[in-house]
Amino acid sequence: MHSHGGMLGTFTLIALTVAGAVYIVGASGQRRRGHAAWPLVRTVSWIAGLLAVAAVLVGPLGHAGGHDLTTHVLGHVVIGMVAPVLLVLGSPVTLARRTLEPVPLQRLGRMTGNPLTRALAFPVVAAVLAVGGSWLLYTGTTAADSTRDPALHSVVMIGFLLAGLLLTAGVIGVSAGIRRSPRWLRIAVVVLSTAVLCVEAALIAAVGVPGIPAEQVPSASAALWIGAVLFAVAIGAVVAGERGRDERTARDERVAVAVREARPAPDAPVATDAVR
Repeated sequence: MHSHGGMLGTFTLIALTVAGAVYIVGASGQRRRGHAAWPLVRTVSWIAGLLAVAAVLVGPLGHAGGHDLTTHVLGHVVIGMVAPVLLVLGSPVTLARRTLEPVPLQRLGRMTGNPLTRALAFPVVAAVLAVGGSWLLYTGTTAADSTRDPALHSVVMIGFLLAGLLLTAGVIGVSAGIRRSPRWLRIAVVVLSTAVLCVEAALIAAVGVPGIPAEQVPSASAALWIGAVLFAVAIGAVVAGERGRDERTARDERVAVAVREARPAPDAPVATDAVR
């Protein structure tokens, strides 16, 4: 990471490594718990998402993004659009529901199903946070400041990641309490968000970004609108195939419930390993 952010970089690497390791352990133990094997494509998607986050926060995009607007925007696209899609498609909540014991599972359900989480993951609210944050950043002086301040750059990118996760989860739909909005609303949110980002890209190409050299703006503008369009295409493809995914998720949930109900109580004798 930046030379000024060694501690933050170390913490980020540890957190991402733990997230990857815990996921892999949970995924690899599904057969032992009585479930079907966890799909390899979900594991690949999760790990790819973590690598995308690492590339921006502690990798080359993080270092160069602290000096150049184009690379800064590329980091925004990767961590705020690419990584959230990959991470959400990794279905970490579904994996947790198939892996956790009843008590931590109940805590997870309360956390993901509380009113604040539902409100933030509502597509309209999530889109305002993601798109509004981008608009404020590139039409104000914060973008220039973040290309000079490594700590601010990291905070901005983490903000893009969180907003992107909320928007992606709200549009694609996840389990454990976050109810999926009507398809027409989700499609409308994606279309309008993409349109606003494209208008933003055109605006900064026309008038520039405060505090940023003019020669950096055209390529940064192009990166923003291309990233927005590709994000919309990816989300649209996922939404188009959600019926099959819903059927698989529902089947996984039924199996998970059956396995949990078949587990013996903590103080009950366990006869064989096969019962676990």
